[in-house]
Amino acid sequence: MNEQPIPIYFLSGLGADSRAFKRVKFPVKYTVIHLPYFESGPTDTLERYAAKMAKEIDSSKPFYLVGLSFGGILCCELLRFIQPQKTFLISSIAAYAELPLLFKIGGSLRIHRLLPSKATTQSNWITRWYFGVKKQSDKLLLNDILKHTDTQFSKWAIHAIVTWKRKEPPTNIIRIHGSNDHLLPINGFKPKYLINKAGHFMVLTKAQEISEILIGEMEGNATD
Repeated sequence: MNEQPIPIYFLSGLGADSRAFKRVKFPVKYTVIHLPYFESGPTDTLERYAAKMAKEIDSSKPFYLVGLSFGGILCCELLRFIQPQKTFLISSIAAYAELPLLFKIGGSLRIHRLLPSKATTQSNWITRWYFGVKKQSDKLLLNDILKHTDTQFSKWAIHAIVTWKRKEPPTNIIRIHGSNDHLLPINGFKPKYLINKAGHFMVLTKAQEISEILIGEMEGNATD
């Protein structure tokens, strides 16, 4: 009898979609499931939103959880409701204290409320620098991903992030971070895997290395 493939649930970043993971590859024993974001309620916090999303995950059998950027933040809240075999945070943070100072100041002053909708849908040299993309093909993909961003969801998510209440990161997470991440730089935490000269969008630009890390952890061949 053939064994059922092991599910890996992926949560993309804010403004991104499943295409961000297009170069991450796994053996056939695993099946990749991309969890789409749904409309948030007017009073939803990250924890409340995660409680709803947890219902979309079949936790009756072993599974893995992978979150990119905002998706990693949401993974931390999902761990209140589900128990994956392992949880991976890529280019992400796990508690409010790890947010960059600029984000904290902007959040306290509610500056994010003044941002025009198009601020999260347009790509220019600033966004490309923040995401760390240099190749033309990566720039084009980033442009298209941002172009199709759900602006209403982005506004809610940004507010939810800057008002996040989590004080301590979960203990059962595996962090993968780039040394040149300009959007969410390493701030008070030490990732298990530090990808040299990699930016915020390293899931695309360093996909092979990240694939090897994920597979190694899932197969029990991880390096300390």
